[in-house]
Amino acid sequence: MNSKNQQHTITKMRVLFADDELPAREKLSHQLSLMEHVELVAMATNGKEAITLINELTPDVVLLDIQMPEINGLELIDLLNYQPIIIYTTAYDQFAIEAFEHASTDYLLKPFPIARLKKALAKAQQQLEQQRAHTLVNHEPNEQTFTLTKNTINKLISKNGERIFLLSPSNIKFIKSEQGNSLAWNGDTFHHLSDTLDQLEHALAAHNFVRIHRSYLVNIDHIKEIQRWFNGKLMVIVNDDIKSELSTSRAGADKLKQLLHI
Repeated sequence: MNSKNQQHTITKMRVLFADDELPAREKLSHQLSLMEHVELVAMATNGKEAITLINELTPDVVLLDIQMPEINGLELIDLLNYQPIIIYTTAYDQFAIEAFEHASTDYLLKPFPIARLKKALAKAQQQLEQQRAHTLVNHEPNEQTFTLTKNTINKLISKNGERIFLLSPSNIKFIKSEQGNSLAWNGDTFHHLSDTLDQLEHALAAHNFVRIHRSYLVNIDHIKEIQRWFNGKLMVIVNDDIKSELSTSRAGADKLKQLLHI
């Protein structure tokens, strides 16, 4: 009995939510308390608090109100060092398209019943299980890969049908995340990678790759020019033939400035 209870606790989905309205927080907290498979790790009352809590507690899922003072739910995604599964909540349906453009898993229109919340969390649970399964598969020891220990990648593996390409990180100019896929650009072709951008960020740090946006990892050795952009962001120009332009987030801009001492 004890082992079963322990296993049940370990597999609970860790959830954090952010909402600046007390009645909404109380209702959501109550709804989540009725779900045995959910562990509520924290609740935030504004965007700044949410950023701190998400980065510190690394929850599996974040229920995020869009309209919050100072930093809204759409803006704060680019300021996270950690990327959880996002479910947006709002009383205004005009934000739906922009929410999904920010790679959210679902969108809840207030006031939403518990059945709708359960459906959104079930969808997040499925995505979470897929991510965990993917991580296990891609981190099993395999003599045929060129992955080094301590999460450092010596070669990137790209599969295309029956063909397997071994890519040198030094030849990759940037890697972008698009519709859940990681695509490595070598200046000529985009190569599909099985690892997520979060995994690649740590594995490629030793090869001078830096996360400048939730959707971009760039190789510093292939940056040709940096231009000041709006709202404290930067525009990175890559040294390929088409002069690819990558916009940073504000957090990414700060990281790049600190790294390059500019």
